[in-house]
Amino acid sequence: MIYDEYLTTAELQRWILEVDVAWNDIDREKALSQPELLDQMHDSALIESYFPLYTTNLLRAMWDQVDVTSVFSIQLYESYKHFYVLNRYLNSVNYRPVSDAELVAAREKNRDTVVTDPIAELARYMISEHFAAYFFLRASRQAKEPVLARINAFIAKDEFRHAQFAFDLLEPRVRSDAGARRRCMEAGLHFRHVGSDVVEVPISEKNDIQAILTLDQKMHRLCGTGLSEFAKAEMHVSH
Repeated sequence: MIYDEYLTTAELQRWILEVDVAWNDIDREKALSQPELLDQMHDSALIESYFPLYTTNLLRAMWDQVDVTSVFSIQLYESYKHFYVLNRYLNSVNYRPVSDAELVAAREKNRDTVVTDPIAELARYMISEHFAAYFFLRASRQAKEPVLARINAFIAKDEFRHAQFAFDLLEPRVRSDAGARRRCMEAGLHFRHVGSDVVEVPISEKNDIQAILTLDQKMHRLCGTGLSEFAKAEMHVSH
């Protein structure tokens, strides 16, 4: 079962808040020298805080899919851990920590969301985590403050793993179902980052060539065609 493998991998890669994050070594002056990056951390924390609601909505639509519900139980813990560590960091440097009011407001505008196509939503989640992984990897390299750099590197590893487990969940569902494959490709073609449910600008860059190319390869492995090929085919059909 996928849960066994995923749980083992998650446990082997787990980082511990009070052991692996050197909270007492935070250099506040260095952190505050990059306010734009800290603003991105604020938005990232807010997005991660949304996952209790987002995951609940997705799992309500897939309540009878044992593999999905079991694996997402780990994902939910890790995503909220990301919120906690980022927000604790923002509190430590006294720069725009997410308030409870912000958190509730973000949830409130999505509280009535109903997932009508769980396959497409799972594909959207996979792609969002893919771009999030590259975002945090990039942030880990941009951060001048060493503790923040380390936090972002930890989160990037988790996000790469989340994208992979979503791929693994989708694979058997699209293997023999042309309709499911098409819905995955359409989710990629008309992609809207999960983070855009919460903040105006999702944490991904349109010119992030490496992330875009590796996503195209991932979709090709999953569905037998890349997004660029699918887009060309769709344009041909529409004409």
